[in-house]
Amino acid sequence: MADVNIEGLSLGEDREEEGFCFDLDEEGDEVGDLSWCLVGRFLCDRPIHLNSMRSKVADIWSPVKGVSIKKADEGLFIFNFDHVLDMEAVLTGGAWTFDNNLLIVERVKIGVQIENIPLFHVTFWIQVHNLPAGMMLEKVGKALGNFAGSFVEYDRNNNTSFWRKYMRLRVRIDVRQSLKKGTKVKNKGGEWCNVLFKYERLGMFCFVCGILGHTEAKCEVKFSMTSDDGKREWSSDLRADNKRSGSNAGSKWLKDDSAGIGKSIDGESRSEESVEPTETAAA
Repeated sequence: MADVNIEGLSLGEDREEEGFCFDLDEEGDEVGDLSWCLVGRFLCDRPIHLNSMRSKVADIWSPVKGVSIKKADEGLFIFNFDHVLDMEAVLTGGAWTFDNNLLIVERVKIGVQIENIPLFHVTFWIQVHNLPAGMMLEKVGKALGNFAGSFVEYDRNNNTSFWRKYMRLRVRIDVRQSLKKGTKVKNKGGEWCNVLFKYERLGMFCFVCGILGHTEAKCEVKFSMTSDDGKREWSSDLRADNKRSGSNAGSKWLKDDSAGIGKSIDGESRSEESVEPTETAAA
């Protein structure tokens, strides 16, 4: 019987499995294409009609160079843009809804399976109402934004008018947490004032628990109640009004203060009716 060379042979069950490890750079055709891709899911418990969603979302976004939308996995979609500026406009312009269902999107991460990319955060524009005079300041906005979620941006274009009804903040929200309705701030006289948050383009949310993605008919908190007294902590007051109020009356003595209203967040002019797109989109 021939001798068998068993040097280096291990029969242990805890032997580490061998595999390949690659150093990926952000070059090459495939990686370059993925860098302009978003992965997303809709915050709902029912299937999304792909063709209807593709057409409606593309119409809402209106990307200059176009977008391809494909189903990647059950409940997961890939949005592939032909230009980085179109992708950035989607990331900064949300939140987005289809059929009143909130869309959660994140950049595709090179070297990470798309099903392992966490999809739990949405960026909203929040209006802060009832602030005392003199408190429409960015440092105030940062503190309030971090209370509502994670502060992203302060809308300086909202400061162009000499009188502002509300402060406008861009805030990253965890959809697993209840929406913040507002908080209290102390005015210069030492009195506490209630400030209210209103969310632009807010999709479906529950009046019982304040969490996005379902109504009270599907709320686990409601089903766990021994009795329901009908009281609700959240209401439709959280939705920001999509329409801007104004008057058609004119006077040669009246200064034109519409410049700030007609500007987008990047400073470019836009029409009155397109200041804030429709909150919901029917399939």
